[in-house]
Amino acid sequence: AVGSSHLVSSSGSSTVHRSRPPTSFPFEALAPKRGTKRQAEAASPVAKKPKVDPAIAGVNEAIEQAADLPESCRKMLLASVTAALGAPSDERHELQVAVVAMIGQVVEAVQAKLQEALDAEGTNVGGVEARRTELQAALAALEEALTAAKDDFDTKKRTLAQAAEAALSAKGVLQEKQEAQRTGDAAMVQAKESKAALDKGIEVDLHAITEGTSESPMQNYEALLPLLKELALDQSLQSALPSVCAKKAADRGSFDSMVLEQLGQTLRDAAAAHTKVAQEALPASKDREAAVEAAQTDVDAANAAQLA
Repeated sequence: AVGSSHLVSSSGSSTVHRSRPPTSFPFEALAPKRGTKRQAEAASPVAKKPKVDPAIAGVNEAIEQAADLPESCRKMLLASVTAALGAPSDERHELQVAVVAMIGQVVEAVQAKLQEALDAEGTNVGGVEARRTELQAALAALEEALTAAKDDFDTKKRTLAQAAEAALSAKGVLQEKQEAQRTGDAAMVQAKESKAALDKGIEVDLHAITEGTSESPMQNYEALLPLLKELALDQSLQSALPSVCAKKAADRGSFDSMVLEQLGQTLRDAAAAHTKVAQEALPASKDREAAVEAAQTDVDAANAAQLA
């Protein structure tokens, strides 16, 4: 009967095996059309191919064994195996899915021919067992190669997912360290800013009033008011300041000089207090800065792992 063969066993009995018809495959659809850019590119020198992944080698071998496959289609499929099977199954675009389907049909056709050859060899009593073993080994190798390829890409997908999760976790830690640095350094930053404002008030506005070099001493006094609001000034000092600051240096008496001296000392004491706060906060600030830098290093490493 068509599509069947007889295998004679060692006991003399015969067994009828039905061979599976080869899977039909539209090879012509894969062939590049004449006059296309692909044909022009095929005439250009071919760069040296990189070493084929062992997991892909079996698939390539199956394509090479497809005797009725047009050479142009064979070359196209061999060039597409890695790109098509290299993408995780749930991330392949339409063209990659189509190529994977074509490769599957080619492999199935090769498997069918191997099975057909195996069944045909069953009629040859001499050496049939050795040939049968050889064909079975080839078939098993193809199946093993396909399984290895799938397992390999599934492993890579899991590794990528783990790397993405690690990167996300590292970024979360970095944000926590940055927030801890911001809140922890707030008092020190405020102390430095207040110290800078006091230094400017002493060196510019108070100096202009005390030395009598300002043409508008009351403007200098008003510039000092935001600083004075934060200081615990004696009530009598606060009351005397406007009139004392308004006087020219030549018109001031000993009381006026005492008021300005007390004002200057108060401003300098406040600046010194802010300096002390900033200095005492510096060690902890450096620790927080180091923690941020370490977290940033972890983020960089996690990002690099995603690209590996």
